[in-house]
Amino acid sequence: MPHVFLNHATRRTAWVFSVAMLVGGYVLLVPSVSVLPSLNAYNEQRALQVGVLIASGAALLMSKEARREWLSVLSETPRLARWGLGAVLGLGIASSALAPAPFYALLEVGHFSLLFLVAGGVAAAARRAPKQTKRFLLGSVAISVLLYTVYFAASYFAATALPAFDVGRETITGFGNVRFFNQYQTWTLPLLAGAAIALPKGQWAFKGTVLTLTSFWWALVLASNVRGTVVAMAIAAAGAWLLFRDRSYRWLGVQAMALLLGGALYYFLFTSGGGLFTSGGGATPQVVERLGEVGPRSGRLQHWTKCLGMALADPWLGAGPMHYAWPPNDFAKAAHPHNAFFQWLSEWGIPSTALMSGLVVWGGWSWIRREMRGTLEDTTETNGVRVALVASLLAGTAHAMVSGIIVMPVSQMLLVLVGGWAWGRHCGGRGSGNSNPELFSFRAQAALCVLIAASTGAVGASLHDLRAAEERREAFEEAVDRNRFSPRYWTQGYLQVRDPSVMSQVSEED
Repeated sequence: MPHVFLNHATRRTAWVFSVAMLVGGYVLLVPSVSVLPSLNAYNEQRALQVGVLIASGAALLMSKEARREWLSVLSETPRLARWGLGAVLGLGIASSALAPAPFYALLEVGHFSLLFLVAGGVAAAARRAPKQTKRFLLGSVAISVLLYTVYFAASYFAATALPAFDVGRETITGFGNVRFFNQYQTWTLPLLAGAAIALPKGQWAFKGTVLTLTSFWWALVLASNVRGTVVAMAIAAAGAWLLFRDRSYRWLGVQAMALLLGGALYYFLFTSGGGLFTSGGGATPQVVERLGEVGPRSGRLQHWTKCLGMALADPWLGAGPMHYAWPPNDFAKAAHPHNAFFQWLSEWGIPSTALMSGLVVWGGWSWIRREMRGTLEDTTETNGVRVALVASLLAGTAHAMVSGIIVMPVSQMLLVLVGGWAWGRHCGGRGSGNSNPELFSFRAQAALCVLIAASTGAVGASLHDLRAAEERREAFEEAVDRNRFSPRYWTQGYLQVRDPSVMSQVSEED
């Protein structure tokens, strides 16, 4: 697939397309292919993500033209939004400087900064070569799901043929937790339907293959007993219909057909076929029962209440980025609160949360209105992709309100892929960005280089924790009476659990 870009990339812009290819390659391979088997699944995905982020940062640093392309995309963002993003960065740095563990706080600021920079690289590629970017990104998603299907089939039939080969709901996914796999599904389910629609009419074999993959994805949604993906897809479907009306019918029809076929696959694979993911072996998916299990005793509600208390204790700057995972704050329950809004509120403070929420709502609605308008030249295929991309962001946003979508590595990279693509489409056709020449000055280039270098350095420095992964795990197991970890940046996500002075601050209640 790289030739899709290289045939259209000039020598001046090849570095920009390399960023998009790195993101697409990560999404394509990492969910199903293990290249660092010595690490557990979560740490491997994070380490590979760090590698992609560092390589992308290096690509931007090495090419002045790539930085100009990136700044050109930024120049088409409203000035008020640029000031808002700068304010969020400044507040994050200030919060980190005052946090109990400044290194980890700055790590999270640098990590999010690099994610934003890489998303801008994807946006620059989408702006420069929209058709080629669409094919590459949709192809990456479809092949990623195909590879995972092969991986799953091998695991499934091995477990069926060899009963001693112990494969359960939490391990068969190839992820550290089945819920991290469900986040992957939430981002990709809408895009798979869009890919099926986008394929030319004559390519029925490819269309049938993608439809089969979408059906298989729905079967695993039903089998993995997940509420978040089901609710997120329901919101995405309702949103797609409300926003696009008749232009959404093709996408909705593909999803409905895939859901029906997925239900049949679920019955064949997980009920009559042995029920690897089900505890009772019944024909009705357990998710139907779990959708009603929401109440005042919900663990998530307790996390969110804790976030409100942390925000009230430090309203201006919060507890510090990543500091929900600071043991004295909320130890041995979760290293993140399973809600993007409350996580930002408790860790970054009220002003930063207000700015980020405003930017997300304002920017998202501005982009959606542009997608809704479309053009007179739109075809069924282009409308299918338009609806799929909007639905993917709606589903991801909804799922982020009940899950750690902005925390987990694979989910973060899918956010970069989808968000960067949407950003590039929003900029496409709006001019060259030369109306803001100050963004191309030496000062702007220098500031961008400093941000890239600082973020890359912070993220690269995080790799030293891998050497102490075993010690961190043992310290956590000694501190709590359970062996189930609470992931954040790494599998054992709590900060400085090996420091007695920190652990002595943990309350008796925790």
